[in-house]
Order: sequence, then C-alpha cells, then structure tokens
Amino acid sequence: MWQRLNWDKFLDGFFQSKCLLCQRSTPDRICLDCDRQINSCRYPQFHQPLASHAAPMLFSWGIYDGALKRAIAACKYDRHPDIATLLGMRMGQVWQQDIVAQRIFNSCNRLSVIPIPLHAQRLQERGFNQAEVLARSFCLEVGCRCFPHALSRIKNTKPQIQTKSKQERETNLERAFAVGQVSELSQSVILLDDIYTSGATVHEAIAALKTSGINVRAVVVLAKPKFGV
Repeated sequence: MWQRLNWDKFLDGFFQSKCLLCQRSTPDRICLDCDRQINSCRYPQFHQPLASHAAPMLFSWGIYDGALKRAIAACKYDRHPDIATLLGMRMGQVWQQDIVAQRIFNSCNRLSVIPIPLHAQRLQERGFNQAEVLARSFCLEVGCRCFPHALSRIKNTKPQIQTKSKQERETNLERAFAVGQVSELSQSVILLDDIYTSGATVHEAIAALKTSGINVRAVVVLAKPKFGV
C-alpha cells in the first residue's frame, strides 16, 4: 500500500506541469495566481484613440506593467509561445465584446489581420514571431484571416526600448518594412503587435501599406504603457 501511494505521488509530480511564469506546479500553462495578476493588468476600456484624428483606432488589451510585462518577456526571451496563444485568444474575446471594434468589423466586407513582422535574423534567433502567434490566436477567436507575409521587415532595427529619443526611434524604423504577399488581402486590415510604446513601429508599417492602397482600420496590441500613446 505504501509503495502504491508513493508511486502515485511520483506520477503526479512527474506529469504535473509548471507555471511558465512562476514555476509553481499547475495543471495549466499559467497558474491561477499568475493568471489573476495578468488579468489585473487589463485596461477597463479596450479602444483608445490615438493622438492624431487621422490615425486608426488603437485597441490595447492591457497595461504594459506588472505580470503582463513579465508574461510578454517570458514569451519572447524564455521562448514560450504558448503564452502568446493564450493571450491572443483573450484579445479576440475582448474585441468581440467592444462596441467600437464591432462597428469597425461590421463596416467592412472583410477584415484581414497583419502581425508586425520580425527581421529574418531575429526570427531565426527566437524561433517564432510573438506578434504572429498572437495574431493567429486572435483570428481563430474572431473569424478573420491572418496574413503573416503581407509585411516583411527588411531593416534589422534595434529594439525600440534601446532608443533614447523620438527622432532616434523614427530614424531606427525608417523604411524598415516592405509590402509582401497581398494578392488575397482585403483592402481594410488590422495591424497587430505585442507592445505599443511610441507608435513609431506601427506608423511606419501603416505608411508602407498605404503605398499599396491598403487601409489600416485598427491597431490591436496586447499591451501599452498606462500613460501616453
């Protein structure tokens, strides 16, 4: 009997997975405590207009801080794309509940989703593009098509977090994107990324798509800082 109990205990421990954020044992990829902390970072309002009236509407799921910031870092730097799959699904769920998002969705015959691409070198280093993983999960939830090759990053820019001024951020991303495979793309699209800080990345991507007559109706991101856009 004692041997059976110890064997069962061993099997439970062996098959029990660990939380991707805190490493505590859990049957899920993220434990309940970390999940609650991530949800506490969620913005009360999903849609957030940009400073320019000419710019598309910005939709941010949460605040780039605390547990959500740690989750994004774990996804990218510890190579846990499962985190992006989970959070992309939640972005899609909130999109379907947001009045402004549904107004955009219903005003278009068809919406395509374009994830912000990584440069080929960084993609090879990381093994996946977190924005693409988010976008695919988001699309499954809302019923849109994901076009990961509609944009390519032709300039190996340094991370925006390493830039020190607005001018440096803009110079860093100047002509960073090229329009790729767009033959099946709708004329109205959603741009999707993991983080929105200064907006330089998104604005450069919008400019590149505009040259091909593609209209960006919305920018959807997982997180942005609480103050400023």
